[in-house]
Amino acid sequence: MSQPQKSLFQRIRDFFNNVFNPPLPPASTPSAPQHADEITAEPLTPLAPRVLVLVYDPVIDPLKNTRLTAWGIQNRGWTRVDDLLAGYIQDIDECSGGLVKYNIVQRIDVDAFPLRLNGKRFTATEYLDLYTVNQSKYKEPDDRFDYQAVIKEFNLLSRVNAREIDEVWLLTYPFSGTYESVMCGTNAFWCNGPVIENTPGRRFAIMGFSYERGVGEMEEDLGHRTESVMGRVYNCMDFVHWTYAYDRSKTPFEKAEPTKYDALQYAETNLFAKFLLYDRIAPGGAQCGNVHYAPNSQKDYEWGNSTPVATYADDWLTFPDLPRVQKIQNANAWGGGDIRGHHRWWFTRFPKAAGRLNGIRLNWWSYICNVADDEFDQLV
Repeated sequence: MSQPQKSLFQRIRDFFNNVFNPPLPPASTPSAPQHADEITAEPLTPLAPRVLVLVYDPVIDPLKNTRLTAWGIQNRGWTRVDDLLAGYIQDIDECSGGLVKYNIVQRIDVDAFPLRLNGKRFTATEYLDLYTVNQSKYKEPDDRFDYQAVIKEFNLLSRVNAREIDEVWLLTYPFSGTYESVMCGTNAFWCNGPVIENTPGRRFAIMGFSYERGVGEMEEDLGHRTESVMGRVYNCMDFVHWTYAYDRSKTPFEKAEPTKYDALQYAETNLFAKFLLYDRIAPGGAQCGNVHYAPNSQKDYEWGNSTPVATYADDWLTFPDLPRVQKIQNANAWGGGDIRGHHRWWFTRFPKAAGRLNGIRLNWWSYICNVADDEFDQLV
């Protein structure tokens, strides 16, 4: 049925109403969690990884029965091993929302310097001379820690395969030659350190911590292990390496292969890549950054930059809902330059939700702290 014709007066009235009282836009409906239709159900499963701790703490003064850790604490400000272990375990518990509770099943204090790849061990006199006077004499790779020797000495393969332990933490001195982390086992993969070959059985990580340093540096080691693990899960290790690729001879650092990735575009199809974005590689689209680069960092380890930056970092606190709310933040949000403060902030934003998205768990901690997971065998 045709509508009745409006009078001239009605048409003039409607014209002025439209000019001075335009119609309201239609109400928008609340946005659903990103990719909600692709999330499949799976319950959260807490982890309690069983840890063997090996503390290399030789006697360096037999007359006074002085051990290396006590000497370092008194003379060089090293950190008590008990404090390192307690702080690290507590931080990971808190940052994972209680999903990872490390369980030290055994601690062995080793009254010896470990074997090095050159077949030698330091004597107390040699080591103290190296550390206090002649650090330039330290050379790699001959002075690297001999992982095969420690695996054999402490029967690590049998203990891991018998599920007595799930990972090993080495607490050593400066210049001990350990990597931050390495991986052993069948189908082991790069874990910020080389694969330890000829170690059949369940995969496990060996962490290399130093009692010269603090809890923040322990979390630095776990952070790089995390990048290796999640880079493998999301098949984006080349992108992870690219986020660090700078010419450090320049000030500020000059980006290597700056056009290799359109970071913002690449991150639209890769969730871990999205998490790693920082403003320098993704202007206007910063998320949480990587271990070395906070959202506003211009160079390595610049966690104290006071320059404000727009970032979506806090979106990750409500994952899998990513509301796309930018906040203007600077180093005050992530610890003011403190290494432990930054790493706690970074780890706290890791997804720890139930379910899977495109087949990958929404609890990233289930991969980071369980490298024995059979799923790694199916990954490229």
